[in-house]
Amino acid sequence: MDYERIDRALGRLGQPPQPLETKLSLVERDALLEKALWFPDRDLPTGELAEWATVLIKIGKEPAVMAAVAAVEAALNETSPERADVEFVERVLAELHIWLKSPKTMKDLQRLGDLWWSLTRNPPQTALTSLGDATVMAWLVAGYDPEGWGDPPEDSEQVRDWLEEAANNLTAVVDVFSLVQQAVEPERHELLVTSVRSAVGTWREMDSTLN
Repeated sequence: MDYERIDRALGRLGQPPQPLETKLSLVERDALLEKALWFPDRDLPTGELAEWATVLIKIGKEPAVMAAVAAVEAALNETSPERADVEFVERVLAELHIWLKSPKTMKDLQRLGDLWWSLTRNPPQTALTSLGDATVMAWLVAGYDPEGWGDPPEDSEQVRDWLEEAANNLTAVVDVFSLVQQAVEPERHELLVTSVRSAVGTWREMDSTLN
């Protein structure tokens, strides 16, 4: 991954931030995103958000989760607090923030997995909106299917490898971006891009402190 392109877009190289550009043509980009969509009937994300999607599915789970959560929160901020899906969205986002701040132990994974049942088996009708679906897909970026994979291993040293396989769902960020663009008026899409940039920038700062 060309991190210099990311840092240039974020303004981390001593110059003002600029739109993210990948080396892909629009046709190549959209073909990649089309292949990554979990639900092929959804529209592809567009504009710079599409560029970030192509990058995020390559650079790793942590930034993908952070960006997905940030995009959903930006869409939520554009939503009337009286809308019926807001309570559901806020509940799932709260759990995802707990996950992001956690040490990601077996206990943390089980908590994340427990949420799967309410999301897939008994979702409220009020959550069947673009924003509600975006929130579920944001959980999928972070989460795993406990029915298919069972509980995480008890050996903490095995958890990270298990997570790489059981929760290898970061391509769902493409669906998240598609859905939040549907949930927000086109003239406000720049707010979504700003939220993703901020999330990736935070991750890059964290990443820099670790290296």
